[in-house]
Amino acid sequence: MTSPPAKPPIHRSVFGKLVLIMLVMAFCIMGMVFGFFLHFVNPMVGLTVDRMLGDYGRRIAEDSPNLEEAKSLAHRLHVQIRYEGPDGAWTTDESLPTIAEVVSAGDRSYWQRPAWGRSAFLAKAPNGGHYFFAWEFGNRARAAHDRLLILLLVSMIAVFFAAHYVLTRALRPLRALQDGVARLSAGDLDVVLENRTSDEFGSLTDAFNRMAARVKEMLRARDQLLVDVSHELRSPLTRLKVALALLPDSTKKAQAEADAAEMDAMTTELLELERLRDGRTLRTTREDLVELLHEAAQTYRDTPPGIQVSASRPEIPLDLDVDGVRTVLRNLLGNAVKYSLQDSRPIELTATLKSDRLVVQVIDDGPGIPKEDLPSIFDPFFRVDRSRSRKTGGYGLGLSICKRIVEAHGGHIEATNNSGRGTCFTLTFPTPATPGA
Repeated sequence: MTSPPAKPPIHRSVFGKLVLIMLVMAFCIMGMVFGFFLHFVNPMVGLTVDRMLGDYGRRIAEDSPNLEEAKSLAHRLHVQIRYEGPDGAWTTDESLPTIAEVVSAGDRSYWQRPAWGRSAFLAKAPNGGHYFFAWEFGNRARAAHDRLLILLLVSMIAVFFAAHYVLTRALRPLRALQDGVARLSAGDLDVVLENRTSDEFGSLTDAFNRMAARVKEMLRARDQLLVDVSHELRSPLTRLKVALALLPDSTKKAQAEADAAEMDAMTTELLELERLRDGRTLRTTREDLVELLHEAAQTYRDTPPGIQVSASRPEIPLDLDVDGVRTVLRNLLGNAVKYSLQDSRPIELTATLKSDRLVVQVIDDGPGIPKEDLPSIFDPFFRVDRSRSRKTGGYGLGLSICKRIVEAHGGHIEATNNSGRGTCFTLTFPTPATPGA
């Protein structure tokens, strides 16, 4: 059975690339917004607000407010005021620096942003005193900008996850197509994908369904043609064999009888292949598989290189079609013996009962199967030996019949080359429903 193709790594998949593009775009937009606020919005807004507050502070200083009036302004305008002059010295907030500290900190003529973190301004009163204003607007504006950036970041994250969800749903037909292709390549000709979209993916899904239906139709037409030809050949072959029996013995008669026997055997195998298509003709009984393995190996007891049988349990009861399983073992062991080399080790015939399956393996030490031929080894009429000589014999139907029989039992069969030399045929059956299993 052909294994489904492995899914590509996330960094090579279309979905991974789209997610990466979204991340890069999100970081670029965030960087642009942050830079815009940092280099344009904050300086321009700050400068404008500073000038407005500076003018307003000078107007307040011209009115020469006292402490009570300053406290009222501090409550209403969120500004702290210190006064030092002929009328005394007072402050609405003890944390404010003195006028001398403000003067020593920098230019008195215009707006300052000292280390205490509030927008500050020094203004001269009409009586010769000085007012120092520390506005909290700068801190509030910066807090608003920070909140805006955080809100923008959260919004970008929300948009990213929303886009991720939308992409996942949008690419769902593509993943369904990938699964459909894997099933079709594994031999499931009944695959039909549900089409839930009307976009390009929907059109591609419809095209895939039409292709799968066409492939199924072509293969069935081919198989039906073989069956029809086999049926039609039965009558002339029978007449030919009768006519040959009436002829006097000769070398040509013997050769003609051998050819007729070959054609009869081939048509019989073709009809058997068709009979096993749906698995409806299986006649299953509870049998000991280990006994069948020893029985099949006994046929080749005196044929080199010999067969070694091993099983994980002395008895493995299994519901199976005895004649079908015998056919499978006969074909596999016959091929293993036929293609063994003079120095080949004995053929290994093993049965291993696992928790969820029963595995039977036929391992030979022959030349192996070319890697490019492994995917086609179970196709009807396919032979590794293209010469189709009488020496190797066969019609390329034996392994196809084996595959049909195993799949009719609900299992599967595959062929792999050993790490050193030779080939391993692995038969997997469902776990037998026995008390000891």
